Amino acid sequence: MADLSWLISFLSAISSIAIILGAVFVVFQLRQNAKLIKTASLETKSNISFSVLEKITEESFARRRKNMHDAVKKYSKINWEGFDDSLEDFEARNFGYIYELIGELVREGIIDLTIAIHSLRYLVVFDWQTFEPLVKHLMERYRVLVNPYENFEWLAQETREFLQSVGKIGEGSRSGTLH
Repeated sequence: MADLSWLISFLSAISSIAIILGAVFVVFQLRQNAKLIKTASLETKSNISFSVLEKITEESFARRRKNMHDAVKKYSKINWEGFDDSLEDFEARNFGYIYELIGELVREGIIDLTIAIHSLRYLVVFDWQTFEPLVKHLMERYRVLVNPYENFEWLAQETREFLQSVGKIGEGSRSGTLH
């Protein structure tokens, strides 16, 4: 039995080394997996950001934006008479949801706030100024206390604050004089 004691010691040493090397390998694999997950996450965020940018640069976005502005200006002047449940109502609310969803994606960290601000700039600020009376009308109409477009409003406020801090938007723009 004494002859095999060196073999047992040798095998114990080998197994200890194997366990240590296995632990090092697991740590290495975890780091690699974390890098892969981070890369995949960044790629997903980039794809979503590009999709949003494509959406706001499409010709239909400009047309829908103009229709929303026209509808809100027209119907707010006549106390929203004839607006509710009209095609213009549904189109205006649908347009607002574009910004609402962008705001939600930014708040969830799927789209970077800085990228959203630099991409949208004054558009989101002026569109919120135009859209806000409709939101107030909808809240009264449906008797809700919560802004259904809170992410749109938040994104507009964040953008306004950023642009004011870098001097891109002045106090005169609050009245909607710049477009």
